[in-house]
Amino acid sequence: MMRTLISTWLAATFFVLLAPPALADRAAYRGILDLKKTSDTLSVEHHHDWSTPTHLSSLRAVDRTSGKELFDKAVPAITYLWISADSQYIVGLSNIKYLNQYQLIVLSRSGRELLKQDISTLDWAQSTASVTNWLNWYKTPAPRIALDESTHTLRVEDAGGVMRSFQL
Repeated sequence: MMRTLISTWLAATFFVLLAPPALADRAAYRGILDLKKTSDTLSVEHHHDWSTPTHLSSLRAVDRTSGKELFDKAVPAITYLWISADSQYIVGLSNIKYLNQYQLIVLSRSGRELLKQDISTLDWAQSTASVTNWLNWYKTPAPRIALDESTHTLRVEDAGGVMRSFQL
């Protein structure tokens, strides 16, 4: 009887020590964030307010030369913005998982969505996630990002420094 109890305890301890860490959250994400990124010819502003039940999140782009609004649309909550060197593409990254369907979005200058990706479905050794709220997948505070128009490939530096490719 005692031998069985000790064997069971040792086996349970062994499996607990081998299990990956689980990061628990105290509460659901309720953040408010405003981001702004500009290039020579483009200004992009993102706002998300998840302190309310409606979880408003939008992205607005303005042509800096003419002052004309190019688009203002609902998008997933974004935590990092990038504009391509030619100001033709806008990339939004997010480390928010809670009620955020996509953690990567690519839009054209006109606001057309070229790519939306749920990063939580990808199995990368360098990414970690909390139980509900956060997904640590891109290099913070500022990942390297490159877009190859000829192959329609976006490359984003992940949390471990590896460049990850996405087809547009």
